[in-house]
Parts: sequence; C-alpha cells; structure tokens
Amino acid sequence: MSKSLQLYKNIVDELSQIHKGVYRSWTTEKGWPQTPANQKINNFLNKLSIEDKETLADLLEEARDGGIHDTLVNLNDRMSIEGLLFVEDGVEMAHQPFDTELYYDWMCRRSGDEWPDEK
Repeated sequence: MSKSLQLYKNIVDELSQIHKGVYRSWTTEKGWPQTPANQKINNFLNKLSIEDKETLADLLEEARDGGIHDTLVNLNDRMSIEGLLFVEDGVEMAHQPFDTELYYDWMCRRSGDEWPDEK
C-alpha cells in the first residue's frame, strides 16, 4: 500500500473513531464538570429523566457527527475544486482513492464497513 493511501486511511479511521466524545457520560451519568459555567447545564440535566438524558446524549452525538461530516464535505470540496493538499512528513495524502468522497468514506468506516481494498 502506498504511503499516500495509508495516510488517507489513517486520517479517515482516526476521525471515524472519535465520534463519541465525553458528552454521553457527562449527560447520562456524572454531569458536566463542576464549574460555574456548567452549573446551568447540570441544573437542567438534574430535571431530566434517564430516558430524556439518553435522548439528549443521542442528539449531542448526532450534532458532533454532523459537524465532522460537514467539515469533511468542506475539505473534500476544497481538495477537488481548489487543490487543497494534506501533506505529512512529505507524503501527500491520496484524494478520493476509491472514487468516493472523503466524507462518504468516513461515514462508511464510522458504520463499521471495511475498506474497499480489504474486502
């Protein structure tokens, strides 16, 4: 496998694995860190049922995923239209190596799909 393709896979895989974050546990379990800025959030969470907290945590995760997706759409468009390049240690990241967009590959990996060349 080329270094260019490996860099692409590494970035997509890393992004596909960071989607959960800490918001679920903060929302459903222990509350947000005890700071003056978070007091209002914790007061709100204390009024919710367990089911409502789970629903809110789902929404927070979806919002985070939406932000990652939208960022990847923007980066992919800039790579396709404006020539944006990602270079690490002198290696230029592959662009659409599977004839699919960066955000599509992220969604597939996020869903647990294998890479097309590893099936």
